[in-house]
Amino acid sequence: MKYSKSIHLVRKKLTSANWNQVIDIVSKDLYPKYETLYQKYKDNKLKSNTTVYLTPLSSFPSYKLKNYIEENKLNIETARKTEKLDTLIINDAFIKEAYFSEILKEKAEKYYTIPYNIIAENFSSFIDKNNEYDNILKTPSYHLSKKDKKEGNLKPSSFIMSEKNLSDAIKSDKAFSILLNYPTITGELLTKSHGNKSACDHLEFFYKMFDLIEKNNLDVVFDDNINSETNKDTVVDLEMFQTLYGMLASTDKSNWSIAREIIANCDFESSKPYVLFLVNVFNFLKNKGDNKNYHLIYKHLKVLGGKNKITYLLYKDAQYEGFIQQIINMFPQYKQIMCDCLTTHLNHLFKTSIIKAIHSL
Repeated sequence: MKYSKSIHLVRKKLTSANWNQVIDIVSKDLYPKYETLYQKYKDNKLKSNTTVYLTPLSSFPSYKLKNYIEENKLNIETARKTEKLDTLIINDAFIKEAYFSEILKEKAEKYYTIPYNIIAENFSSFIDKNNEYDNILKTPSYHLSKKDKKEGNLKPSSFIMSEKNLSDAIKSDKAFSILLNYPTITGELLTKSHGNKSACDHLEFFYKMFDLIEKNNLDVVFDDNINSETNKDTVVDLEMFQTLYGMLASTDKSNWSIAREIIANCDFESSKPYVLFLVNVFNFLKNKGDNKNYHLIYKHLKVLGGKNKITYLLYKDAQYEGFIQQIINMFPQYKQIMCDCLTTHLNHLFKTSIIKAIHSL
């Protein structure tokens, strides 16, 4: 039927959902509140004689924070207990991508939140014995986990249906019009899916963060402001590029992690052509997954997006030939650098060092 996937289940606990299961709707009204917070604290830096919490909404590595504190001889302690805290560390790019991406694109939809029992009592013919979707309510990827079945948590807390899908359903069967009486939220539908695990797991903390800051008079520092200090001397040049390429091309995952972090945390503007080439060649640098540094890479690439469409080239599996040509068209000053990078790449593909150099015309 044309209504498949039109209604979504929501579990009672925000963090207990299965893959492809809806967690919550992040209200559009929450964004101005976050933007106010961002504008208030966006220039903050870490201060000595304070206690900070590297929150789940931060992408900054804990060991790097420790090194930063030691290198700058700051008297800073880390903790999690609210009563001890002075400062929270969070990541603006992560928050905006995880919770407000559709809202920022002005694509937020209106959703109806309908109690489970209303669907069960009025549309029971659409729900099978295992509370999985059927017919109009069907989403094939939804299944109850073994833990849910064992503990008897067989019922979701509610169903969510978009305004458009409800309108279509009513046109087919007027019985669905009773659902118009239930509350609506305009916002972003957050679903636990591949690459979105962290956003779902930490949504509850995000919701509580605003009150936590206000009630305890906490300061906020963004990852970018720490990165700007720690990365100002780290530049990827040709020699570093060749080292990173070798690490990323190896089968040692520890090498991947180190290389990924260097790429994510370098001075991006000075390292840009080399970083872009590496991200284009090595697909796993483009994936969110468990890569905490992904959001640092993504932020820079997103800034480069816009009219020149760099982000499109990187995230649509562009072949390196087309990618290089596009980079040279956009940034003629990188012509020889692209040739140098290509030399390294081709020697790796051919498993030889026969190509000594490629010169631009």
